[in-house]
Amino acid sequence: MSHVHLRAALLLAVPAFVGCAEAPPPVTPAPPLTLRSPFTGFASAKYRDPKWWLCLPGRRDACAADLDATELRPDGTRVEVRDTPAPGADQVDCFYVYPTVDLRFSSGNHDDFDDLGPMTFTTVAQAARFRYACRLYVPLYRQTTFGTYLRGDAARRPYRDVAVSDVVDAFLHYMGQYNQGRKVVLIGHSQGGEMVVALLKRFFDHDPVMRERLLLAMPIGWPMDVAPGQTKGGTFENLPACSHAGETGCIVGYRSYAAGETAKVGTAVPAPGRESLCVNPAELAHGRASFSRTFFHKPPAPLSLVGMDGMGTPFVMARDLYTGQCVDAGNGLRYMTVAVTPGDRRTSPVNLSLPFLHGVLGYHLFDMQFPQGDLVDLVAERAGALGGATPQPSGSAQTATP
Repeated sequence: MSHVHLRAALLLAVPAFVGCAEAPPPVTPAPPLTLRSPFTGFASAKYRDPKWWLCLPGRRDACAADLDATELRPDGTRVEVRDTPAPGADQVDCFYVYPTVDLRFSSGNHDDFDDLGPMTFTTVAQAARFRYACRLYVPLYRQTTFGTYLRGDAARRPYRDVAVSDVVDAFLHYMGQYNQGRKVVLIGHSQGGEMVVALLKRFFDHDPVMRERLLLAMPIGWPMDVAPGQTKGGTFENLPACSHAGETGCIVGYRSYAAGETAKVGTAVPAPGRESLCVNPAELAHGRASFSRTFFHKPPAPLSLVGMDGMGTPFVMARDLYTGQCVDAGNGLRYMTVAVTPGDRRTSPVNLSLPFLHGVLGYHLFDMQFPQGDLVDLVAERAGALGGATPQPSGSAQTATP
């Protein structure tokens, strides 16, 4: 079973097993905030070592992986979309934090970095395609285990603090050693989204210098809220949810569920008197509900994508196959519903009827896959507006499949 499918299967067991607690490891204190933004000259004792970075620009690492895709066209034909170099992607930095990959049911922090396979697979699937629009920085960190999330917030807090301390340390090192004045995009999914929210609160929300440096933030799949009918006034006081084309310094976020169902959101409800933050990347990027380009990573054998046996590329891609819509579910709850675009006769490469996709987390596993092309376009458009060469959107070079 692949790592990504194992993650999904474990979601079925959330209420059933909480595992045994382990004492949290010592927290590495975050450096004191005595340096003015952008922390010029700061160097982390840990993250100055390149081994603590899964991705750094210029390396042959996870973010330089093969991104060739087999496109499913509406007429039933297939086209291979070749991975091509992206000119002009050096004006903006993307700092990405991967989601939960430590699937142990016991509470604790991930501290074994001998096997980077789970982090690599997830980073290739979710983040590598952003290299068409920005320089990618991906730190390794002592994230909390899957089982830690099954316990209450109070029990989870010391383990969360360990994870946050690593991400803060990595970000400060990035700002002090790597940023060199470039605009920043923060990207994270699930636990990675939680880490991005922590960075935004600590370094950006109350610092106008850093807010000016922020091009976009994408804490995908982590619940955030705003004041009713407003773009801020909830999770963040000064950072707004993105609301119009070309806007910078704003937040893109959503949680995705099947259309036509009442979402089982569990504890992911907004605080009283607030409403959930929900931004459809396709509407923001292209003014339409359908996702311009969806990418799914091919799982290892014996698993496969639906109808894609013999596919010769690591990804399958479909344009406008799925449609998203932010909906109001009452009591301030908002989320993005996803469905196959009405009238489209293509078969979904992912079986959307699988039971775990209709539980408390819905389509959470594919939050970033459905609108991935639109997410990349949001960064590329804003990077292009800074001047110089316009970054090339992923999925533009095509070669017909015999």
